[in-house]
This record gives sequence, C-alpha cells and structure tokens, in this order.
Amino acid sequence: MNRFLYYLLFVNMSANMISAVPKILLDQRLNGTIPSMLLSVIFSFLLVYLFVKFFNKFPSKGLPELLKEFTSPWFYYPFLITIIAFWFVGGLITLITYSFMLKRFMTPDMSLIWIASSILIFVSFGILMNTKSVLNTVENVLFFTIPVIIYMMVKPFFSDQFEWDFVREAIMHVNHLPSYSAFSASSFVYVGIMNIIIFNRAFTQTKRRLTWKQLLLIGITGISVLSAAYFVPIGLNGFNKINDLVYPAITTSDTLRMKFGLIERLIYLFMPFFLAISFLSMLIHWHVAIETCKDVIWLKRFKWKKVNLTPYLYLVVFWIITLKLVTTLSEYEVYLYSSYFFNAVPGLVAVFFFLCWFIKRRAAT
Repeated sequence: MNRFLYYLLFVNMSANMISAVPKILLDQRLNGTIPSMLLSVIFSFLLVYLFVKFFNKFPSKGLPELLKEFTSPWFYYPFLITIIAFWFVGGLITLITYSFMLKRFMTPDMSLIWIASSILIFVSFGILMNTKSVLNTVENVLFFTIPVIIYMMVKPFFSDQFEWDFVREAIMHVNHLPSYSAFSASSFVYVGIMNIIIFNRAFTQTKRRLTWKQLLLIGITGISVLSAAYFVPIGLNGFNKINDLVYPAITTSDTLRMKFGLIERLIYLFMPFFLAISFLSMLIHWHVAIETCKDVIWLKRFKWKKVNLTPYLYLVVFWIITLKLVTTLSEYEVYLYSSYFFNAVPGLVAVFFFLCWFIKRRAAT
C-alpha cells in the first residue's frame, strides 16, 4: 500500500485525540465504549480494504471524475456538494476546537477571532497547493512529529500517577452492548482513508498491494490511539468524575512532568506538536473540499494576470463561515454538533460503499 495512505490515516487518528472523540468515548463509558471501539476495528478493515481495492482500479483518478463519467448530472452535483459539506465541516471542527483549546490553556488574553485567523492564514496557503505538494508537506511534518506523539502516548502508562485500578474498573464495563455514539466516534478515527477520493489523483501506480498484515497494522494502530485517548484520562483522573473534563487529553497532559527534560510540563510539548497534527488534518480536509468545489463550479473568466481566482473565492467563503462560527458557538455547542457529525459519518460511508459498487459495475460494462 502506498505510504501516503498511511499518512492520511495516521493524521486523522492523531488529530482526533484532541477533538470531541475522547470526550464522547468517556461520556459513554457506562454504555459500551470498549465494545464499540473493538467493533470499529472491524469497520476499519472493511473501510480500508474496499476503498483501496476500488481506487486501485482507477489510478490517477479522483471520485469527481468517476462520478462525472459513470453517473447522471442530477446525482453528480448534489453528491459533490455533500462531499464538500462533510469535508469542510471535518476541518472546521478541528479548527474551532483547537482555537478554544489555545485560548483556554495557552493564550487566554487573545480573542478567538485572532487565534482562528492565525491558524487560517497557514491553512489557506497549504490547501491551494497541488495535491502532490500537500502529500509531501504531510510527510515532512509527520517525520518530525511522529516520534514525539508516540512518546506522549506511551509515557502516561509508565507514570507513577497512573492508576491501573481505574483502568480495570473501566474494563469491567465490557459486557455492555455497543453504543452508536461511541462506535461512530471510534470509527471516525479510521475515515482518513476516505481522503483518497481526491488524493488518488497523485497515485499513478496501476496496482497497490493490500495484505492482511497491512490491515492488521492499521487496526492495531487505530485501537492503540483509541486506547490511549480513552484509558489515559481514566488512569490519571479516575473513572467516576472523568466526564467533568472538557478537554480530557489536554487536561491529562498537564498532570504529567518530564523530570529530566528541558521542558518540565508535558502540556508545553503536547500543544505545539498536536497543533502541527491539527494543521495537517485541516489541510487535508479542506484541500479535498476545495478540489471538489472546483469540479462543481469553475469560473473560466474569473482571472487576474492569467491566474484563475475561483479557488480564492471559495477560500473567502471558508474564512467567512469559520470566523462567524468561531465567535458564535460555545464549547458545548461545538461538542454537541461534533457528535452529530460523527453520527452521520457511518451513513455516508454506507453510501460510498454502494456508490463504489455501482461505478465498478458500470465501468465493467
């Protein structure tokens, strides 16, 4: 399997450690969180296998081109608009959530609109790059961040403050039926592979092998990320009152110290490195959204010095919506709407499965 597909998966997995996913899992801890996480691994096998196998048959082609070739216009345009909405909201949730985190933990005197604008400036530059450049940017950033992220995931389990009795108490609730909210939140960790609908344009290989070992590696990585996001806050804060934490990952990281490190408080290492991961997540989501927008409406005459300004028009719309919502939504509303968004994703995945089957059948005939 192409190494860039691993990057797309890992960015989405890591970014969701600081989103609403841990909060949802912890809120559902009495209603089947652990069975839901295990069920999401099966979901990941099916999701990765079908998407990689499908796009293997269409190298250098994205989903918009396939839809235009094999479906009718009455379906083509509404479905592309649906993709734009989902991918834009996916990046928007990350941006707003991290803006609230920065204000609460790092820059309390700075207004939300300035924090969001600062992030938007860097994201805006990235999403207008070509697809191959975006992938190279993701690779370069991950090269420096992956070792630190793995260290921050593993370190809490070896801390003297980590209480395994709290973890055992959480495991005792494994006998509950899975919760749909916990399952959808856990499954969202794996949907990074769906970004292949646009990034497949940069993959020219006619065949990309997908073995059971690769699927097993993806499943183990995903369940490790989910376990860290779920069990670390419980082990360091207790099982009963854990739902009182608004940002479990951030609050938990501030309880840890690096005795022999140049920076003693882990939060000062946690925030910048996960800011880099959040930047990559927003970059990937909004690049997919912008590229899909180009396939819906492309203004050929909207030029200035031979440069088409249509992508910049879409970027302005993204800015307006983001700055409006970041100043009107509360932290609770962001969490609530994020849970609604996660609950809708499995349904969208089911539609994608049917659509891939339909296109494959039409292409064969």
